[in-house]
Amino acid sequence: MDSSPADGFRAKPGWLLAVLVLTVGQAGLSLPVFGGWASLLDSRPIVAGRHPLHLYHGSLGSETFRQRYATACFDPNFQAGYPKTPVFDGGCRPAELFLTISGKGYDPAAYKIGLFICCLLVPGAFVLAGRGIGLSAPGACLAGAFGCGVWWSAPVRAMFDAGDSDLLLAGMSAIIFISWLSRYNWEPGITTWLILSGTAIIGWYAHPVVWLGLAPVLGSYYLAVAPRHGPGWHLGLFGISSVGIALNMWWIWDWAKFWWLRQPSVDDVAPLPNWGALLDSWDGNGQLFGPAPLGWPMVVAGLFGCVWFARANRKTAPALLVLTGLLAFCIARLGQTWPPLANGGAERAAPLVAALAVLPAAWMAQTIGKTLPYRSILLLIIVLLPAIAGWGGYATGPLRYSLGLRTEPIAMGLNIEQEKLVKEIAARTTREGRILIEDGPSIGTSWNWTALLPMYTERAFLGGLDPDARFEHAFCGLRSDRMNGKLLAEWTDAEMLECCRRYNIGWVVCRTNTTAERWRKVASVRAISQFGEGIILFQIERDCSFVLVGSAKWEQADRKKVVLTDVIPADSPHPDGGPVPAKVIVISLHYQAGLRVSPNVVTVERDPDPFDPIPMIRLRMNGPMSRLVISWENP
Repeated sequence: MDSSPADGFRAKPGWLLAVLVLTVGQAGLSLPVFGGWASLLDSRPIVAGRHPLHLYHGSLGSETFRQRYATACFDPNFQAGYPKTPVFDGGCRPAELFLTISGKGYDPAAYKIGLFICCLLVPGAFVLAGRGIGLSAPGACLAGAFGCGVWWSAPVRAMFDAGDSDLLLAGMSAIIFISWLSRYNWEPGITTWLILSGTAIIGWYAHPVVWLGLAPVLGSYYLAVAPRHGPGWHLGLFGISSVGIALNMWWIWDWAKFWWLRQPSVDDVAPLPNWGALLDSWDGNGQLFGPAPLGWPMVVAGLFGCVWFARANRKTAPALLVLTGLLAFCIARLGQTWPPLANGGAERAAPLVAALAVLPAAWMAQTIGKTLPYRSILLLIIVLLPAIAGWGGYATGPLRYSLGLRTEPIAMGLNIEQEKLVKEIAARTTREGRILIEDGPSIGTSWNWTALLPMYTERAFLGGLDPDARFEHAFCGLRSDRMNGKLLAEWTDAEMLECCRRYNIGWVVCRTNTTAERWRKVASVRAISQFGEGIILFQIERDCSFVLVGSAKWEQADRKKVVLTDVIPADSPHPDGGPVPAKVIVISLHYQAGLRVSPNVVTVERDPDPFDPIPMIRLRMNGPMSRLVISWENP
């Protein structure tokens, strides 16, 4: 049987000042990560991890949402055209939200401010979660202080730098949801219902896979406590479970519809690991949660706290926390040892275990503190620690180091060589052709910065979007000494030039000596610029055109539409056997179901390519036309 919490903020409103102090402290810890106020508000993008990709897709999605209340769109600037959907890339949803609120489209400052605000919400989220499991106001503030530390611990900071803001937002929502789910058992009021519904809406929006992963926890909870309650409680829980999906269905439908675009791997059918590999050693498991004091020591403290919690006439909260933490731990271990989950980065579930442990650890600290002298002073010092560490400057550097707080600046803005490459591309290339970029490994501080090249140069690219992208359109590209999945050494010069014609490639950016040497051997290819770190820009001596069969003027190509003028079709190279040869034009743009052409007398067809799983677009018409408009609105 659970008992109701006491000594909340209504009884002790003075502790709300402590929550404010925690938020101010979190601001002090967060600002150095963004390089200070000036850097936070300037136009330099974050270039660490996949932040550039999320910013690019966030700008496309926000502009599309303002146009037609959807975020899926067709982007012709990468991969010869591909559908930008919630499947790829799902991590851009926070960016879409930030940029939609800003109303400016591409806006690095709005993206950074949105991330900064998410950081500021961390102590309040842990305080709210603490109240959910029944912590007093002082205990909830302890949870807020511990939560700030876990947020800036090494594992969470690694996720932040990688651009996993969707996972972090979903994890923070899950902590609040699990905490208040226990409260819904013994205090199913309107406040509890609203908090649970609100976190469910945020959680489903941030990352539906995380929320689906909570289904075993929710099912176990229902089976355990449902018999004690009446119909109103059951209807309320059903409403909580439904409202998150219902209010996110406008984009979840696209997420489900385009799941097939995900490119499967042979690792998807790998056998499960054996128990020895799964359990590993204590050291290996401890590394999942991060180093002391806010990693594995916090998890151990949380386990003791759950035992203490259960003995204090509170059963539901520790049971839910342990069950959720165990589930997250198993997923993380499988993510380290089983390729299907490793490909999805499942090991990133590990920091959730340490974050959940904050709550029972705060309960234990609160209980022990009642027996200590000067407990108010000790509690005040702990609550002030984030503010001292955040605003103390160099003087508190040792304190941040001893607490394991990672607040060094994140990579921001292009370096000199990258800026030079941008200027050379803008000066040496034209919009009439694409630029093939050799993708490098997803390591280093700014490996994904090339995702922003269309914003800087107004050019179209093949490659450069994400070397680890797992969707069908990622097939075409140049990476790891391979072009379109085939070793460069196995391509003949004629085949390479035909590939350039098919994809309308006029320039190639090589990042490795091996790739550069292969392109040098092609007679009609010459180097026109060279940069640091062995980057070479090649030009292919050919007349660039996005029209492969027939002729037309390429007027416009963006997420809204592709516009062709002065269209003159040619006889179809694929006769259909009719008495009159078909008139068609073929354009170097990937076909996508749902494409629409205006005027509607033109028929959109697939133009198959035996070396590309995605066909190009063929337009069948009766004769010449002055203007054609191709659009895709995800019907």
